[in-house]
Amino acid sequence: MGLHDRLNTLRRQSGSEPPAPGRTLAGAHAPASEPASGNVLDEIRARLDRMGVAGTGRTRATPPSSSAAVRPDELAKRLNGELIDEHLVRVDRIIAASHAHGRHTLELAREPASPFWSSDQRVGFIDTETTGLAGGAGTVAFMVGLATLEGGQVRLRQWLMTAFAGEGALLAAVDAALCDCDHLVSYNGKTFDLPLLRDRRRMQRRPDAPETAHTDFLHPVRSLYGHAWPDCRLRTVEERLLGLDRQDDLPGSEAPWAWKAYLASGRSDELERLVRHNTDDILSLTLLGPVLARVLEDPLSHEGSVEGAARLVERLEGEDAARRLLEAGEESLSPRGKLWLAREWRRAQRFDRAVPLWEALAEEGHQEALEALAKYHEHQRGDWDRALHYAERLAPGPEAEGRLTRLRARVLAEVR
Repeated sequence: MGLHDRLNTLRRQSGSEPPAPGRTLAGAHAPASEPASGNVLDEIRARLDRMGVAGTGRTRATPPSSSAAVRPDELAKRLNGELIDEHLVRVDRIIAASHAHGRHTLELAREPASPFWSSDQRVGFIDTETTGLAGGAGTVAFMVGLATLEGGQVRLRQWLMTAFAGEGALLAAVDAALCDCDHLVSYNGKTFDLPLLRDRRRMQRRPDAPETAHTDFLHPVRSLYGHAWPDCRLRTVEERLLGLDRQDDLPGSEAPWAWKAYLASGRSDELERLVRHNTDDILSLTLLGPVLARVLEDPLSHEGSVEGAARLVERLEGEDAARRLLEAGEESLSPRGKLWLAREWRRAQRFDRAVPLWEALAEEGHQEALEALAKYHEHQRGDWDRALHYAERLAPGPEAEGRLTRLRARVLAEVR
């Protein structure tokens, strides 16, 4: 890539358009709405004014005269929302249960999502769009979407900053809405979205939000499908589980550019596409609970991992529920999964179920199975010869040597 192309790429990432053909690099630094004045300080102030940054000593400049430039109030109208603060747009709408999302309708969102949450909880589905994915003090959530289930329909609220100066108002509005939720649902929100909002609150000297139960669907999806899918991105989940093929979608990776382009030039086309992208993300979250609950009931029929499902269910519902899943999918279990099932049968004192599993695994030389059989025949059956048979196949070590010495002494005493 040549120097010219690299410069254009950097401008695009920063929210600026590459210079038009025939335009000099020097002229590219001047805003389209104002000719370069030659005074660098004045030009910086003008740019800060357009971005809504306080303390520049000037009023917010008029957006560029280009037909593509859109003021915040006009942007709110285009999004069917309202300007609730000088630099904050809110879109608040009800989406009917009949709305199609992939091969489902939002009617599915009302179905049970146990064991992820109970039907009596007030669930909020949250997603953010940010100025970057690396985190750190410079990353800002310029858009937050939150859906709730109200009266059998989905209420979706989205807050969009039109300048950095709108962050305080955005956080205040989001926090007020979160007070009505006692369970949050996200995709990678535990690692990214919620910590980012927490850090931005602290930088704005706002109190932390109350602790809320949280389901991050990235982790269940990895447990169920990480072994089989090329990746576990939300886009992949949508295609494979929801049958959603997004058309004209603005990738999330383009979100920083779309917002910075609006700050720099007032162009809103890409930002409007980003709002639709955020909408699709959140509607997918509303359906994933019931869909993944079905997968947990019968992982094999949904091509999911039985062991991954059992790990999830063990954490959410307990050991007995996990054992039932392992038992139902025993034929598909890996040696590790069969050892886990055998441990569960031993815990339940069902040696009639555990021993056959150990014996099959012992034939393949699995040390845990050999040790379990040695212990079973020594302590449960009192069969020293059989216990010694398995103990002699254990890998050398202090515990194995002690077991061998003890068993050999008992066998010898029996002979005498």
